[in-house]
Amino acid sequence: MTLDELITRINLLPPAPDPGWPDHARPAAVLMPLLEGEQGLELVLTRRSRHLRQHPGQISFPGGRVDEGDASLWHTALRESEEEIGLPPECCRLLARLRAQYTISGFALTPFVGLVQGQPEFVLNPEEVDELYRVPLDYLLDLRHHHVLSQHRRGKLHRVVFIHWRGLWVWGITAAVIHQFARQIAR
Repeated sequence: MTLDELITRINLLPPAPDPGWPDHARPAAVLMPLLEGEQGLELVLTRRSRHLRQHPGQISFPGGRVDEGDASLWHTALRESEEEIGLPPECCRLLARLRAQYTISGFALTPFVGLVQGQPEFVLNPEEVDELYRVPLDYLLDLRHHHVLSQHRRGKLHRVVFIHWRGLWVWGITAAVIHQFARQIAR
């Protein structure tokens, strides 16, 4: 998919509704950074540091919880991306705000799709990120690579999405966000 095709499809998306989370939900935001690579559009994913208390070693997007000084959820996504992978906020152009999702760890997570201008040199913060991956967007948007399993937890049925790419397993909220995005812009 070309950048122009992606932007056209994103522009057809309805506005992301406010899901109205419970009062105890903690607001958070992530950035889905897109780059133009040699093979087309690529999505940046990270592996969280293995010593972190929440979700250690999982594949994720840069992002995190809202800080008191954040002007908006978009600002949170940009601030966290700069802290985690050294992405300068001025290099990122907002393409879309996706529907927020409630995580199993109690966050109301809002994903933002952002186009990274140029080819920045990523600098990983070892306190938060162990590795960075540039995954072809076409691969991630192909629903044939998405494995959806249903499981009962605490009396409720939950869908868990898994995406396998070159020895990596993307799952949890990261895979759920990718799955939601792929379904929204699928042909």
